[in-house]
Parts: sequence; C-alpha cells; structure tokens
Amino acid sequence: MKKEHLIAAISFVLLAAILLNFYFPLQESFEDRRVKVLKELSSSIEDAVAQGKYHCCINPPCTMCYLGNWIWEDGTCNCDAMIAQGDFDKVCPQCVKAIEKGECESTESTLCEV
Repeated sequence: MKKEHLIAAISFVLLAAILLNFYFPLQESFEDRRVKVLKELSSSIEDAVAQGKYHCCINPPCTMCYLGNWIWEDGTCNCDAMIAQGDFDKVCPQCVKAIEKGECESTESTLCEV
C-alpha cells in the first residue's frame, strides 16, 4: 500500500470516529450520572453554606431543604435555627431522621432531641 493511501485511510478512520462520537456519544451509566448529580448537589450546598444561606443541623447537610422539598426557599436551610428556637416542627424530616439517630451537629447541640 502506498504511503498516500495509508495516510488517507488513517485520516478517514479518524474522521469517522470523531463524527460517530459527535452524533452518537457514548451513554453514561446510571451510576456515573448519579455520582455527577450528587457531586453537583453537594457543591451547590457548600456554596450556599459559604454564602451564609444554609444553616443545617446535620453533617453532611441535608439535601431536602436545598431541593425545595421543605418550607425554606431558594436553596436555603434554617433547621439549625429552628432547633435553637425549639421549633422542631419546622425542622425538615431528613434532619429529624438524622437527629433521631444521634447525628445532630446543631450549634445548640444540647437541644438536639426531637
């Protein structure tokens, strides 16, 4: 085979591989997507903590409040403040479950009993 033909064949294969990958990307596994989503969620909660918007009473912080599945808005959590005020009915169910297991890390840890 001539050198030109070999170069043309290799170029064709490379171009075909690039086009196939572009139009038919490999599918990520469920586990890969799950890990990516959980890392992004964790990172977003860390950002909210750093901004002073997330005051959770457990560690790692709950996800329920951030996802908007509780009474707080805009990716915030005030469960720690609710413990300090004695308003356990306003502590999210995820935090309550962790508190019941003895995993409370509230700034008011002496009040960590549901």
